[in-house]
Amino acid sequence: MHSRPSHLLTVAALGSVIALGACKKSDSANPDTTMAMMTKTDSAMDKSADTTRNLSDDQILGDLDAINSGEIDAGKMAQTKSTNADVKAFAKQMVTAHTKMKSDGAALAAKIAVTPKSPADSAIVAANDSTAAHLTSASKGMPFDTAYVNAQVAGHQMALDFLRRASSQAQNADLKKAVTDAIPVVQSHLDMAQSLQAKIK
Repeated sequence: MHSRPSHLLTVAALGSVIALGACKKSDSANPDTTMAMMTKTDSAMDKSADTTRNLSDDQILGDLDAINSGEIDAGKMAQTKSTNADVKAFAKQMVTAHTKMKSDGAALAAKIAVTPKSPADSAIVAANDSTAAHLTSASKGMPFDTAYVNAQVAGHQMALDFLRRASSQAQNADLKKAVTDAIPVVQSHLDMAQSLQAKIK
């Protein structure tokens, strides 16, 4: 990813929802169980995507920092548990990108003298915790790969929605520009995830 500060906000809100649908090997063999897990994932995503909350600058920065942290953790786990070369490469790219974004986010916060709200939105924190638990218990191989990539697609779509809200609500001009500039970057991540999703079906 480029080093421009604006790219720090390539949220991929996936950190917050990534692989909530990850299933154990026994679950993957049962379509009903898998469908129930995906329904649970959708519900968790709805909760983390609170579209009624007015976003202040400190909330935007805090939420994005939490999202990036979740994405880094999930990507590192995917590099270990995936058996698909393309998935592993994508996960590595996400870890690299979001590590830079997290660092750039801290730099931007310091520049504009805004302290990111901590803790971040409780729904994001809860989703990150649930994500870690599901990824840890998910079996290696196709079940993990499918759940991870499906969550990446859903998460990046949600990230776009979040960025659009944040771009209209951010008060600081630098933050607003960074969020706005991040929208096409998130779209490119979504495109990559969708392409990968089609490959591993």
